Amino acid sequence: MALLEMGGKRFTLPQGEVLLGADPGSAVPLVFPGVLPKHAKLKSLPDGQFVISKAVPEAEVLINGVRLGAEPTPLLHGDKVEVAGQELTFVDERRSGSTQYVQAMNLPQAMAQAKAEAKGGKATTNTGGRVVSLTDGREYAITGASLVFGRDASCDVVVPGKDVSRRHAEIVQTPKGYLVVDSSTNGTSVNDVRIEGQRLLARADVLTIGEEKFRFYADTAAAPPPSPPQNPQPGPAANIPAPAVPPVPPTRGEVSKLRETVHGPSPKQNPPTASGRPSAAPLASFLVRGGSLKGERLSVKTPIVNIGRADYNDIVIPDESVSTSHAKLQRREGVWVLVDLDSTNGTFIDGDQIKGESPLAPGVTVRFGEIATVFEPTDDGEAVAKGGGTRVMEVLTMSPQPPKPAVAKPAAAKPPVPAKAPVKRAPVAQQQEKKGKGCGSSAAVLLLGMVGLVYWFLN
Repeated sequence: MALLEMGGKRFTLPQGEVLLGADPGSAVPLVFPGVLPKHAKLKSLPDGQFVISKAVPEAEVLINGVRLGAEPTPLLHGDKVEVAGQELTFVDERRSGSTQYVQAMNLPQAMAQAKAEAKGGKATTNTGGRVVSLTDGREYAITGASLVFGRDASCDVVVPGKDVSRRHAEIVQTPKGYLVVDSSTNGTSVNDVRIEGQRLLARADVLTIGEEKFRFYADTAAAPPPSPPQNPQPGPAANIPAPAVPPVPPTRGEVSKLRETVHGPSPKQNPPTASGRPSAAPLASFLVRGGSLKGERLSVKTPIVNIGRADYNDIVIPDESVSTSHAKLQRREGVWVLVDLDSTNGTFIDGDQIKGESPLAPGVTVRFGEIATVFEPTDDGEAVAKGGGTRVMEVLTMSPQPPKPAVAKPAAAKPPVPAKAPVKRAPVAQQQEKKGKGCGSSAAVLLLGMVGLVYWFLN
């Protein structure tokens, strides 16, 4: 059963279409300033899931702090629906349950591994905090003092699963930046390493809670000012040049983490993960044809990708013509679908502005504002593996086998050929006689018979 909670009140959502608004006849009446008579509507799908959309174009609806676009959006257990400043929590009782305890990790070993595999991400301030789900692309802004993760519907980010505690973890603001605090039974991981109690987050860190992953963003902290050079001590040693210090190579996180998060590697490169294994190849990419990013490939690594100018998007296009949240790309049953999120300058496919959802074909030109790109999917191999396509086999080149060397054999003595007996032939006259016994003799008999018949007739 699905329902909405607000201020201790519970509104059960029946099957079919449900209206939210100031109209007293609405299934969920909201009598507050700024609420339209018909503000939003929820609709149940055959599988039991609910989707929410605007009842009228001018209605303002926020889902987890993100403005709802023109297209219907599915609701997940624990989503926060905000209408005219009033927050309602969507509860799906099918997702609730008890916590299942899993085997604990060796914490000292995990801490030693964390130090050995530290990615060295960029430090952040305590402003602009936001997490993006790597499963469904949803965004959660850290607007208050903390952001709570858990299975309970009252949490800011509801994560379903039996191995998720009701109040699993939270991200809190501190003077040094954002801190993740674990209070769960089964633990919380950052960059695939389980944390012990708490950990200061760096930009683009990935949190794992249950089976869900979230990428963290915040404003980057300013680099510390360089320390003034120390005065050399007088004496002979002052004239000795200091030994050259080799440059320290940047860490893997400093060089590749933000590039993987924002733009992604080129399709030919698969950077290793924290465990040393190569990461999965991108599912698709956008090849930029103009602007400051001309020639770069913006990789698509997840089935749902947010595209925009803000740095919390999965694909960031830093151009003034691109909106903060510009578009969303989704892969549905093998088909890529692009949705415009009410952007200011629009989204275009082959020169035509899209309204709502539009499928993408390989090689089409997609323009976000003034930035033109070419869409190139690279996930055709999955269809082949499932039997959905024809597999092209490599040409098999056969090299001719060298001739075998001839082996000399001793010549065997040939048996004597017996002399042929002379053929006796009949005389020519006898041969002609034999030839005449065929059709020639029959013709002679016939001629004699005809002569006899004429003679008899005349007499």
